[in-house]
Amino acid sequence: MFAKYIKLSPVAKAIIFAFLTFYSILTLFPLIWLVYNSVKTNNDFLANPFGLPQISNLQLKNYYDAWVTMGIQRFTINSLIISSVSVIFSLIISSMAAYAIERMIWRSSQKVLNYFLSGIMVPIQIILIPLFINFKKLNLLDSRIGLLIPTVAFALPTLIFILTGFYKTIPRELEEAALIDGCSVYKIFYKIILPLTMPAFVTIAVFNFLGAWNDLLIPLVLIQTPEKMTLPVGLLNFRGMYGAELTKMFAAVVISAIPSIIIYFVLQDKLLKGMIAGALKG
Repeated sequence: MFAKYIKLSPVAKAIIFAFLTFYSILTLFPLIWLVYNSVKTNNDFLANPFGLPQISNLQLKNYYDAWVTMGIQRFTINSLIISSVSVIFSLIISSMAAYAIERMIWRSSQKVLNYFLSGIMVPIQIILIPLFINFKKLNLLDSRIGLLIPTVAFALPTLIFILTGFYKTIPRELEEAALIDGCSVYKIFYKIILPLTMPAFVTIAVFNFLGAWNDLLIPLVLIQTPEKMTLPVGLLNFRGMYGAELTKMFAAVVISAIPSIIIYFVLQDKLLKGMIAGALKG
C-alpha cells in the first residue's frame, strides 16, 4: 500500500524485506511455540520444550480441559462483555467530545482539550488506591459497572486526542453547506462527520477493545469474585491452581489470544487505512 507513496531501489527493498521477514519470525515464534506445546503432554513438554509434538499423540483434550474444567469460557464471556460495552461507551463519548472541542467555536475548547489530554500523563497506578477506596464507599467494588467506569475513563484521553486530529482534516465547507441546507448540528455530526471518520473509528475501536481485553491491573484490583473475573485475571489465578499442568495453561493462553488474532486478520486493511488517513489528507 505504501508503494504508491515511497519509491525504493531494489537493494533497499531487499533489505527491508529481509528485516521484516526476520522481525515477523521473531514476533510469531512465541505464539507458534505456545500452540504446538499446548497439544503436548506435560511429560513431553518437560522432556523437550522446543521439540514438535508427535502427530499420533496430540493432546487436543488440553483445550477442552482449559475451556470447561478450568472455566475459561466464563472468563471469556466476562471479558467480551466488558470490552464490548467499554468500546461502545468510549466511542460515543469521545466522538461527541472531540467534535465539540474541535469543530465548535467556544472560548474554553482548548482548555477542555488540555484537561482531557492531561489524563494521558497520569499513570493508572497512582490512582488505584483512591479508586479502590472511593468505589468501596460507593458499593461499586466487585461489579461490572465499577469495572466499566475506569476502563472507559482511561480510554477517553487517547481517543479524544486521536479523533480531534481526524476532525481537523475535514473541510469546514461541508458543514457550512449542510447548515445552509437546514441541517442541525446533530444531523451534521451523524450524517457527515461520522461517515467521514469511519476509518479512525475502526482503528480506535480495535485498539480500545484489545486494551480492555488484555487489561489486568484494573480488574485485578476491583474484582474479587471468580464468576466476575476477566480473562487475564482468571489466567493469573490458574498459575496457582493449575501450575503443574503447563500444557493446559498454554492451551488457555492460546484461547485468550484468538480474539485478538481474528480482529487483526479481519480488519488489518481498515486498521492501516485508519492509521495513515490523517497523514495523507491535504
